[in-house]
Amino acid sequence: MSLAFTKDLEVGVKKVDDQHKELIERINAVTAMGVKSATKEETQKTIDLLNEYVTKHFRDEEALQAATPGYPKMAEHKALHKAYLAEIQKLKQEFQKNGPSAAFTVAMSNSIIGWIVRHIKTVDVEFGKYYNAK
Repeated sequence: MSLAFTKDLEVGVKKVDDQHKELIERINAVTAMGVKSATKEETQKTIDLLNEYVTKHFRDEEALQAATPGYPKMAEHKALHKAYLAEIQKLKQEFQKNGPSAAFTVAMSNSIIGWIVRHIKTVDVEFGKYYNAK
């Protein structure tokens, strides 16, 4: 399963859109690891890189929201980011406990891709509209 950055994922804020493109590339790298039967170490490294990038992206996005006067949904948006990071941590723990498997790859793909697409299309696009209106 591969994800593409499409028009409906554009937020309209260049820095955020560029980071979302990079995030999608990293998500695709993680899901590809399961397809090619990568080693546990390769998969762990890819998951760690994804986690680091997601953390950086959320930090940058939250800083942009804080710098946008009057953005009313900042606390809600930050809570969603925190919940997603917790989901990634659960997946990492499952991977460390059980190692790579087809079931893990499917669960990870569904969790990561589903969440990120829903989040970008709803919450991030809404922020982009607010940001560009200011």
